[in-house]
Amino acid sequence: MPKKVTLEMKIAKREKYKEKIEKNRAEIQPTIDAYNALDAEIKAELAQLEQKKRNAVYDHVISVFGESLSPEEVIVKFDRIMNDNRNKGFIEQLKREQAKREKSVNIGKNSPEDSPATGKTTS
Repeated sequence: MPKKVTLEMKIAKREKYKEKIEKNRAEIQPTIDAYNALDAEIKAELAQLEQKKRNAVYDHVISVFGESLSPEEVIVKFDRIMNDNRNKGFIEQLKREQAKREKSVNIGKNSPEDSPATGKTTS
């Protein structure tokens, strides 16, 4: 006949599980802390790179439009330039260049279609 599992036995088993969890949590905590620190460092560096890029754009815009314009005025002037028919060819060229950059970025990513196992490649 099977042994009857009592409430006390269940409580004791639960306590063993709790001890195991706490032990594992204590062992993994340094790894979690190191991961979080490195993740924060990476995010900070990425933010710095993004800010550096924005600063370069800002510096150039200020050199062209001047410092006395508000952001709204800069946007209006930029839109006028971009929508001017005399600049249509240049705008189309910019769009082609952007599409080319996006395509080259996407080629760098591995997709299942490009894997050697399928024998397909994108060209």
